[in-house]
Amino acid sequence: MPSSRRRSAALLIFPCLFLLAACLSASPASTSTDPRQAGAYVLVTGNPQASPTPFQPSSLAAAPFLTALPTLTLTAAPVPAAATLTSVPLAASPLPTDLPLPVAPPISITAADKPSYSLAAVMDYANHLVTVNETVIYPNQSAEALPSLVLAVNPNLWNGVFFLQNLTVNDAPGNYSLNGQWLIVNFATALQPGAAVKLGISYQLVLPYSAAKFENFGYTYRQANLIDWYPFVVPYAGGGAWILRDPYPYGENLVYPLADFQVRLSFVDQSPPVVAASAPAMLENGTLVYNLPNARNLTLSASPDYLLGSADAGGITIYNYYFAEHATAAAQVLELSREAVLTYSQVYGSYPHAALSVVETDLNDGLETDGLYFLAANFYATYDGTVRNNLSLIAVHETAHQWWYGAVASDQALEPWLDEALCTYSERIFYEKNYPDSLNWWWNFRIYYYSPSGYVDSHLYDTGTFRAYVNAVYFQGAKFIEGLRSRIGDSAFFAFLQDYYASNRGRIVSGNDFFAAVSAHSNVDIGDLIRTYFLYR
Repeated sequence: MPSSRRRSAALLIFPCLFLLAACLSASPASTSTDPRQAGAYVLVTGNPQASPTPFQPSSLAAAPFLTALPTLTLTAAPVPAAATLTSVPLAASPLPTDLPLPVAPPISITAADKPSYSLAAVMDYANHLVTVNETVIYPNQSAEALPSLVLAVNPNLWNGVFFLQNLTVNDAPGNYSLNGQWLIVNFATALQPGAAVKLGISYQLVLPYSAAKFENFGYTYRQANLIDWYPFVVPYAGGGAWILRDPYPYGENLVYPLADFQVRLSFVDQSPPVVAASAPAMLENGTLVYNLPNARNLTLSASPDYLLGSADAGGITIYNYYFAEHATAAAQVLELSREAVLTYSQVYGSYPHAALSVVETDLNDGLETDGLYFLAANFYATYDGTVRNNLSLIAVHETAHQWWYGAVASDQALEPWLDEALCTYSERIFYEKNYPDSLNWWWNFRIYYYSPSGYVDSHLYDTGTFRAYVNAVYFQGAKFIEGLRSRIGDSAFFAFLQDYYASNRGRIVSGNDFFAAVSAHSNVDIGDLIRTYFLYR
């Protein structure tokens, strides 16, 4: 989120959007409030001001997210009586334009160890349109027969953005319902353990304008960002429950299973833009082809104004996309990202991919995705030529998310500390290893300035303001990890981090995994630390 992502970030979602509507079909259980409704959400921007960075405020101290949000009561979604359940296919939505429908590359239906996504996309950059033909191969790795799948559709959180044209199951017409971010695909015959299913999904995106620099998905006057732009199957928790959390005005709600991705991207524009992506591109007959195995997601960003630099970090290529007016600051970002990849590879373990893209954005704060992170243009504009600034802090924070979010994933709504606290503390490790003279500055500027309070393991929905959320999860989190390090000693601490990373790479972890790894390397009593900093343990 800001130093991390804010997909629904800084967008005011009216409390009524969290009220439950009648279920339209037989629905699997959710592990959080079921936000399905008769129509798509309308997300309303609350204030055209930029939000304060969670790292160091300036004149934005009176920004809207320092005020209390409405209290929302989260309750379990009621399941209708059996007699009321219906399950019918929705009529296809008419496409707003007649862009050519791309042909998805062939993909076989074979059981595998993870889902795979193959997307063929045609973009009309000038008119902010993307037409997509998506193929999903989903292997049932659970021990249960699955009567349906749940897919998250982030673009359907806006009205008039996501137009579903066709959905097939094993090449036959599919039975499904789409409401809000929930796409439920029902099977005539349950998907057995060890078997795989093929979904075909054709749709068009009419990209929304990111007028207030709050929502990352969409376009600005010189940039289009495709973030969480395709339907994906959410994690299955067993017993009919799927992990798809409610959106919230700040923070993140999505949980990503590991998957393989292939994207084929072409343009109708005579002068196509420069494209940044989570993986390096190959050019095949005018089509950009991206392959990213073992990843959480694949992100694209396009702009005719991007300039590109690159650097090598021990065999990892850092691609640096930036705007011309910020060339000096961009050089700093490239160097810091290179240093951070080298540092974290040594301290935690190897970087999970062959490349990392860093992208300057017109939007606010920072945002991690797998293989790519965004950094706000206002950080570049205020760069002071040193490592003691938000540009530097957030660059190394977002780089750390490739380890804590990309390689080792977690539930971003219910246990956001597992990536955000570790990435905040990763900044401390970065300065310690590379710029030790700035370490005291980091503690004062980054942490103590706020006199943070709150519980490290706060759920996204527990805190009433963005400031309180960041203070608890990010900053109290960093203080807890510093306390843990002091208590068990450096040798055990760094051995724990390497073991935790190696043992959980590719997994979605919980706090239990974190503390199990600590216990494997130290029998020192940390009960008082847990009681001081944690609410739910």
